[in-house]
Amino acid sequence: MGKKLTVLFLTLVVFVGVSGGYVVGGLQAYFRYQHTLSCGGLSPVHICVPQLSQTPILSAFYPSYVARHTALFTIRYSSDSPKILVISVNIKGFTQVQTQTVNATPTENPVNFTPPLSSPDVLRKLTADENALLHVQVTDLQGHFFYVGDSPLDLLSRWSMQWEAATLPQIAAWVTPSDPAIGTLVAKAAVHLPQEPPPAPDAMIGYNGGNATPQDVEDQVDAIFDALRLDYHIHYVQEDILYGGPHDTKPALQLVKLPAEVLQQQSGMCVELTVLLASAVESIGLHAELIIIPDHMFLGVAVTPDNKQFEYWDTVLVNKNDAGESVNILTDGTYAKNLKQHTIVDTILISDERNAGIGPMV
Repeated sequence: MGKKLTVLFLTLVVFVGVSGGYVVGGLQAYFRYQHTLSCGGLSPVHICVPQLSQTPILSAFYPSYVARHTALFTIRYSSDSPKILVISVNIKGFTQVQTQTVNATPTENPVNFTPPLSSPDVLRKLTADENALLHVQVTDLQGHFFYVGDSPLDLLSRWSMQWEAATLPQIAAWVTPSDPAIGTLVAKAAVHLPQEPPPAPDAMIGYNGGNATPQDVEDQVDAIFDALRLDYHIHYVQEDILYGGPHDTKPALQLVKLPAEVLQQQSGMCVELTVLLASAVESIGLHAELIIIPDHMFLGVAVTPDNKQFEYWDTVLVNKNDAGESVNILTDGTYAKNLKQHTIVDTILISDERNAGIGPMV
């Protein structure tokens, strides 16, 4: 009898301990949940908005969030009695106001927001991290206010690129083919076409409706490269790319300037110079691919519009003052070597990312 009581007592202790663990764990989870939201509202309405002070927004990614309808801000709402509510959300000084009308009931429900940018130039001006406010207001159809509040958040500079597998494609936002500075670069490049081995195209024709030969395409990219070294006197600055591949679990921020800024400053690291060259390539309708190897990036260009044949250029070679044609030959060797050694970390085909909703940042 004594043994049975002992077993029963131990069983009860284990049960209470396990149950207590679940309760404590549940309370901790609820505590964390409550501290990610701020709730309020005038009766009978209840509104909960996210607290964003620990979740910075990468501003360079923002246009793709809008294009992809990514849910950035979730507002939770309910009402003790049924009521139609008008919920408006915007980031002050950064986005337009986005408004949604919902039917509130006693059951709490979520509604998602990604308000569009306030103007095309708002990103161009954001070259430093900023403290901002997410403004939320809730009214009924008659305009009576039930909630008004601001949640602080951090907007990271548009130079901030976060390197990790999930965000890697976002580097396509830095490829800006429509920037006027890129148009000027391409115009200067056209002047160098006659220096290419004949028969070179007499203009920057892209794929020319499928009629351009692979050599025509190579000549155009060579001419762009030559314009960078001869007209802009671009200088390569050593700085490793902070991306170790799809299995890298340590996301890192790196400042990457836009192509127009690189042209103005006449220098850039491998990422900056590669997206600059890619911008000019895309501006004439060619398909650019960013090749990542350990600590470095260089450019691939499809010399046929079906993307079945690529040639390569490494902007690090601007420092050696090699002509575009020689750089192409050398970088083809670099690509072949890394392919053989299985050291190509990742590739980003810009046209694929455009189709996925990642457009140029500016």
